[in-house]
Amino acid sequence: MTGIGFEERVTALELDMQSMKIIIGMVDNKVERVRADVRQAQAANTPMIQAVRDDMTEFRQEVSVRFDSVDARFDAVDSSFTHIDARLDRMDSRFDAMGSRLDRMDSRFDGMGSRLDRMDSRFDRMDSRIDEVVSLIRGMADGRAQGVTSVN
Repeated sequence: MTGIGFEERVTALELDMQSMKIIIGMVDNKVERVRADVRQAQAANTPMIQAVRDDMTEFRQEVSVRFDSVDARFDAVDSSFTHIDARLDRMDSRFDAMGSRLDRMDSRFDGMGSRLDRMDSRFDRMDSRIDEVVSLIRGMADGRAQGVTSVN
């Protein structure tokens, strides 16, 4: 430890302290300038922020009015659909009544069809009897005709 004396070390430390105080002063000065800039920016932005808030409030009110209008329109459409639904229900009940009438008519036509089928089978039997009678008559006529020819 012989080379540097106590005073020299203290002097170097004092110089270092002085340099640090200068650096701290410069940093402190810069911090103060930044704070001032931030305050100015805040002061400048406050009216802009208030203007944006006012615009947003006005926009929300306009949107609210528009949605109220749309809501009223939807209510009117809903009312119309309710009336249409009631009309369709009445039409549906009418169609159900018509369907039951048509079912009854269908069963009547089925009954008439079976009656007509029975009548058709009777007419077929009558036709076959008539054919038998006609063939008997023709046979008798042919027999007479042959008899007359043989008599001559």
